[in-house]
Amino acid sequence: MQERITEMLNHADAFVFLPGDLATLEALIILASWAHLHIHQKLIGLLNVNNFYDGFIAFLNHAIKTYFIPSSAKKLFICAHTANELLDMLQAYKPEPDPWTFVLERPNNGDNSSRSKKYKLDLTLRL
Repeated sequence: MQERITEMLNHADAFVFLPGDLATLEALIILASWAHLHIHQKLIGLLNVNNFYDGFIAFLNHAIKTYFIPSSAKKLFICAHTANELLDMLQAYKPEPDPWTFVLERPNNGDNSSRSKKYKLDLTLRL
């Protein structure tokens, strides 16, 4: 399962989840966790057919309200009731810079050129 998710991560601009089974929920949670850990910065779209994801969204809101997860976690998700609406929302999305994450530049020693590779340093205080 994780090999397939990793392959999608390497080739996708965003992830769209349709109503599904436990494997779908597992992939959704894995990708949300990886985004939280800054492994990727891709949006997660939820196609909320017949309000399928309402319970998941309520769970997110509850977890944020009880400080189980940060409120920024909700920004990972875009939810819509139709495929066209979801695709329009994904295309119109403009990422907001995270004020708690800084970009560092470090020389790339592998090819002795002046190019550099960017790394992120997360300075968020977690108690």
